[in-house]
Amino acid sequence: QSVAVVNAVYGAPERIDALAADLVEHWENRRSRMIKFIEKPGKALIVGGTREICANLYAAIVALRPEWHSGALDKGVIKVVYSGDATDQPPVGLHVRRTSQNDAIKARLKNVDDELEIVIVKDMMLTGYDSPPLHTLYLDRPLKGALLMQTLARVNRTFRGKEDGLLVAYAPLAENLAKALAEYTADDQKGKPLGRNIDEVIALTETLVETLRGLVAGYDWKVVLNKGGPKAYLNAVTGATNYLRAPTTPGNKMVEGEETIASKYRRYSGQLSRAWALCSGSQNLAELRPEVQIYEEIRVWMAKADALDRQARGEPIPEEIQRLLGELIASATSSGEVLDIYEAAGMPKPSLSDLTPEFVAKTQAARNPHLAIEALRKLLTEEATASTRNNMVRQRAFSERVTELMNKYTNQQLTSAEVIAALVDMAREVAAEGNRGLQFTPALNSDELAFFDAVSQNNSAVDVQGTGKLAEIARGLVEVMRRDVRTDWTVRDDVRAKLRSSIKRLLVLHGYPPDKQPEAIKLVMEQMESMAPRFAEARAV
Repeated sequence: QSVAVVNAVYGAPERIDALAADLVEHWENRRSRMIKFIEKPGKALIVGGTREICANLYAAIVALRPEWHSGALDKGVIKVVYSGDATDQPPVGLHVRRTSQNDAIKARLKNVDDELEIVIVKDMMLTGYDSPPLHTLYLDRPLKGALLMQTLARVNRTFRGKEDGLLVAYAPLAENLAKALAEYTADDQKGKPLGRNIDEVIALTETLVETLRGLVAGYDWKVVLNKGGPKAYLNAVTGATNYLRAPTTPGNKMVEGEETIASKYRRYSGQLSRAWALCSGSQNLAELRPEVQIYEEIRVWMAKADALDRQARGEPIPEEIQRLLGELIASATSSGEVLDIYEAAGMPKPSLSDLTPEFVAKTQAARNPHLAIEALRKLLTEEATASTRNNMVRQRAFSERVTELMNKYTNQQLTSAEVIAALVDMAREVAAEGNRGLQFTPALNSDELAFFDAVSQNNSAVDVQGTGKLAEIARGLVEVMRRDVRTDWTVRDDVRAKLRSSIKRLLVLHGYPPDKQPEAIKLVMEQMESMAPRFAEARAV
């Protein structure tokens, strides 16, 4: 009788159709929001009141999205899991499977890369089942007490960038949830994240939008957007990104113990992104949707610029930024846009072989000068690394000069135009790096040039010996490398000692200043370590 009542109340055909339509719309929005946090759509669990309701709901959903259905156990976006036997008639019997087959579906729901996204259940999988990518629970039956709390725990497992799950209740729940919470001990509540009402998340979203509005108040992105044209949206977003990152923006001056405006934007926009993933389906927030979308796009472009900055400094890119960049690339690919940092900056695309005064002038007049500086620095760093290869001294010199220049810019000791001019000057040096060895007779190859830079770091050695004598030393050091380096030399003290002795003997032979020899030997050893794998490999051939 209980099943019949539930089928009558919750299983009416009109209600099932309306429920299916709402579920599909909500899930498609929710899955798209979660990609930025877990790189994939993630998973959802639908809890129905009876097996018949579960089966009919499946039919209604696949009627709306036929491509989600598959009769194969290892295919399909949606499945139904419940117990039964051969006596069950359609539609219930259509989803009755052996235990091993149900286990296979459960395993698929745990695999973030599997195409299965939604499983409809009645009782199974509500307790003791753990799927890290599961982030949304649709509840269409009344639950009480411990079972309700354990069911909620299915979606609360942290995973990648996912910090919280979402409960969407179609059946009356508030009173049962309050009672279930009251039954929990203090320790239980402390150990399980219990979440909050969606109204609180909506209020938080409105507060965060107001906060972000204040942070970008100095740049009127709406005016740029309202100009129209194919690039209006991109110009508005990148213009705001430039404003938030520029050292000249009020609130961006580096003061110990204080958060910059850029840092605040990262923090609050990240909070908004998480809150929006929970409540974006609310009609109460429909008016805010375009503004939230702009702030999210700015957040993604901030992450892109952060990645460029970290790459330029040789630092790893955090997972969260990698996920955001993955979303940016995916969205650009699907829309046919080309992600061009130079276009975003409003500057011509540079070529190290053609850094003309006209290029400098156009770049200094770029629409987003700070983004132009970051793009130029990235190009300079990449080209410097490529052209100096294993030349540790030269790499270090370029890196230190770029860092010093950027520090002066950050501290507003240099204007953006001055920094652009200085970066272009350095880029010209990098472009000429490949021909630097030609000034010697005979010319130095790249390995010899690296050792020349190591032994010429001391000005007094250059003054005493001259560049010609130091070039001879450099050629001799390459011969020492070819003769003495072995695959395991960096971990063998005897081989390292022999190398030091050979280096010192060569320096003494050529009259290198005795008081400068220890530092020169140290630099030469560092240089040899960077070259050693290549030389050892050449010896082995």
